[in-house]
Amino acid sequence: MWRSILITGMFVVVCGTGGGLCFAQEFRIRTTIYQHQQEADPMIVSRSVSIFHAEKVYDHVDGLGEVTIFDPIQKKLILLNESRMIKTVINFDEIKHLLNVARHQTQEYIHDQIKREETKGKAIAGRLKFQLDPTFETQFDSKKNQLMLESKLINYRVQCVAPDQQASVENYLRFADWMARLNYVLHPYTLPPASRIALNEELRTRNLIPIEVDLQTHLDEKLHLRAEHKIHWKLDHKDRGLIHHWETLRKNKEVNPITIQEYLRNQFATLRK
Repeated sequence: MWRSILITGMFVVVCGTGGGLCFAQEFRIRTTIYQHQQEADPMIVSRSVSIFHAEKVYDHVDGLGEVTIFDPIQKKLILLNESRMIKTVINFDEIKHLLNVARHQTQEYIHDQIKREETKGKAIAGRLKFQLDPTFETQFDSKKNQLMLESKLINYRVQCVAPDQQASVENYLRFADWMARLNYVLHPYTLPPASRIALNEELRTRNLIPIEVDLQTHLDEKLHLRAEHKIHWKLDHKDRGLIHHWETLRKNKEVNPITIQEYLRNQFATLRK
């Protein structure tokens, strides 16, 4: 289970934070993530649904018993765990602070590796530097709506679509950016968010939403993941029922509020089991 969570974290890595908010009509994105391996069929490692409604996004990963509510108006994310009846709230500024702390710690580690003046240490430092501040060669095939970001360490190939609801592009990318940051805070052993945010910025400039994202890494561990996004531009009765259920749960006084630090400690203990 924990590996599926970490792999998912590498993908939900899609704003700039400035500017006004753009509100789109309601829509839903169902995501399936596959891991590709040599001499084997792709393996499903995660399924999730993201429901965009009333200026919020409700993101639920199958099998985890947890929903994340993205609230850009209040500049916060709410994590609700129904099976454990706990919730935690983390605001955007706190996420930024935790990312800055992680960046500073990584930079210190890079410095230590370089000081060793060993080939292995320099190679590790180079890989980490790239993950903090990635640069890509970008190609876009306008006829196929295919975007590619290439480097020696990380490569993206993305099939895109131009939606009828133009405001949905920024709504999706803003949500995905913050989920990328949040997932790295929650799962620091995944890929840092900078590379996915760079991809999302390329999507922004073209007003496109991804419908398939293929990611290949050549870091300490080679990894090949593919995410399929199926977009539904109208919500149905089931979607509205889920939203009502999650909002009722959020307001339930029996759900115990905990700090993000307590949440991280509980999560680490769970992953070790």
